[in-house]
Amino acid sequence: MKTKLPHIGIFWVYKSTIIAKVMPLNRAKPDSLSLYDCDFSHQVEWEEHRIYLPCFPELIAVEYQEISRGRVIYSGNSKFFKIYADRKVVESIEFQTLVCDKFNLIPSQCTWKLDKHYRIFTS
Repeated sequence: MKTKLPHIGIFWVYKSTIIAKVMPLNRAKPDSLSLYDCDFSHQVEWEEHRIYLPCFPELIAVEYQEISRGRVIYSGNSKFFKIYADRKVVESIEFQTLVCDKFNLIPSQCTWKLDKHYRIFTS
């Protein structure tokens, strides 16, 4: 049986769907604190690459920070995935499950953290 590799990256939660840019953990390099992260940018993926297309064309006029979003990193020290996100994601078991499924993560190996950086803004 082939095991699915865990991933790191960025995501949005929209209509109970995960829109994400991911990379396998084994392709990432740790920083000086043994954190594995990627260079993906929410703004670039949303505004330049329009990551939400073709599935959600209604989002064409929506800013990237208006949708629940977050980032998955891995801590080599704690051996846990850290998911930084807005309150809607952190407080929802449904959304946590969707994120874990998309990133091939085991929920018991994840810690969920609120981060003001991912707070939802509306225009």
